[in-house]
Amino acid sequence: MTPKTRLTGEPIMRILCKKTDTLVGYLYQWNNGDLQPAWLDDAMAEVRYEPISDAA
Repeated sequence: MTPKTRLTGEPIMRILCKKTDTLVGYLYQWNNGDLQPAWLDDAMAEVRYEPISDAA
């Protein structure tokens, strides 16, 4: 974590279940460079990340 304050965050990746390919969350990048997952339900271990731009 950086000392700069988090002011704005932007989703940069979709978090998908490895087994079912269903969307389980989003990975956010904050203005200070921090990364943070935002889960739709409970956090999962078996996931893969897909850039938002590939989702279209």
